[in-house]
Amino acid sequence: MRMRRIILLALCTVMLIGQAVHVKAQKTDWKVGVQTWTFHNNTLMEAVEKTRQLGLGYVEAFFFQELGAPFPKETYLNYDLSDDNCALLRHELKKRGVKPIAFGVASYGTNEEWDKFFAFAHKIGAHIVTVEPELSQLDYIESLAERYDMEVAIHNHPSPCIYASAKVVKQALEGRSARMGVCADIGHWKRVGEDPLKNLQMLSGRIKVAHLKDLTEKMEDATWGTGILPVKAFIDELKRQGFDGLISIEYDDFKSDLQDIRQSIEFLEKNMPK
Repeated sequence: MRMRRIILLALCTVMLIGQAVHVKAQKTDWKVGVQTWTFHNNTLMEAVEKTRQLGLGYVEAFFFQELGAPFPKETYLNYDLSDDNCALLRHELKKRGVKPIAFGVASYGTNEEWDKFFAFAHKIGAHIVTVEPELSQLDYIESLAERYDMEVAIHNHPSPCIYASAKVVKQALEGRSARMGVCADIGHWKRVGEDPLKNLQMLSGRIKVAHLKDLTEKMEDATWGTGILPVKAFIDELKRQGFDGLISIEYDDFKSDLQDIRQSIEFLEKNMPK
């Protein structure tokens, strides 16, 4: 009997340690997840499983990623997904303990398409949409954010994206509601020759999602804290701002295994607000 108790105690200890590792990156108001573009060579379900293996509970899902089993072959994440497949998607995500907190990056030419996009994002349970609309569409985007109780984060791809420069983003958001903000892609700012830290400071109070990154001299992805970017300074600036949004892990040219991302998460954990 005593031996059985010892074994049971050991098993419980292992389970508790595993749980602590799983939630460690989620202790603060910051939400830490994966932009599934990181695993764009995989299906969404495979990307979600990798996210779960990393101990994270959030994804920022990108459009047109194949869903994978148990969905029918060549079924993709898009606003034309059937009601049955939407229900199945919510079920599969809940079963894996991963929330689709954000959705994007989206860009459309018509109000009808934006309507469908917001309705779908709301249906699958997203709270934030990451977008790159035309400047003339921003009033309509803002009205949709109010209608669907969503937050909007403008993303900055390099040129020809009109939001490549943080100054354009700042001007676009002047006078707009608190629902409207920024998806700050640190790597892209560096790639277009802007200072990511100064841009974070310029957009203080508007940042809803941070695509936190580190880069090599060749502008390729690096484990956080090992490249040319001052990642700790970025984290400290977000702390100063009282950031309470999503840290979305995105590797643009990911070629490594999960251990590389784990090391980046460990770097973040050491420097996150306590």
